[in-house]
Amino acid sequence: MSGFRMTLSIVQLSFHMRYFSVGLQMAATVYIQADSLTEAQGKLEQILSKSIDARDGRWFSDASFGTPALPEISFATAMEIRGPAQDDTCKTINIDDVEQLMWSSSDASKSKVLPRSSSQFRSKTGSFYWADLEVRTVGIMKFETETEAKAFLSQITEERPPVHWEMADEWFELDGFEKAEYPLILSPNIEVLAVSDALPLELHWSISEEMKGGEGARH
Repeated sequence: MSGFRMTLSIVQLSFHMRYFSVGLQMAATVYIQADSLTEAQGKLEQILSKSIDARDGRWFSDASFGTPALPEISFATAMEIRGPAQDDTCKTINIDDVEQLMWSSSDASKSKVLPRSSSQFRSKTGSFYWADLEVRTVGIMKFETETEAKAFLSQITEERPPVHWEMADEWFELDGFEKAEYPLILSPNIEVLAVSDALPLELHWSISEEMKGGEGARH
């Protein structure tokens, strides 16, 4: 990560900064509480091709498996940036564009995408399924030149930095440019594209098979 820190220190000395945007491909893990793989697949279908709001903490959980605190559907508290989306290019944008990209879409809140999200649900079998998902959002960079922005994107593709929700104020807020390790912030509206071939939906944890009588492992 030292390369990112060096880049940021150079950026902070510049007085003629410009904003650049690009679609970023990311990887995310989703956990689903269900009594069967078929039921879990049905629940997964509810979020495919939808957007989630990264500022809505109800989408994320680090609770233990088998406990009431773990939501029926939740994302892991970290995603991974894979690099620029294949069908997108680096664009110069102004501050008004930046502010618009950083607004949370009301349709991406959990209560809008999953109207039952606030209701209690416990799997009869105590089973949790998981899958890796391909997701996408817009990355916003702050550099003096487009050449610098593109060089940074190449670096990101190599490093694949994680995005932790404990640091959401650095990733999903405009002030993140002042706080973050990287000259990059992300639009909070994250589109769920597809299930990754790397980890299709499958059983991850169940009381009967793995943790009889135990408190449950954290995901």
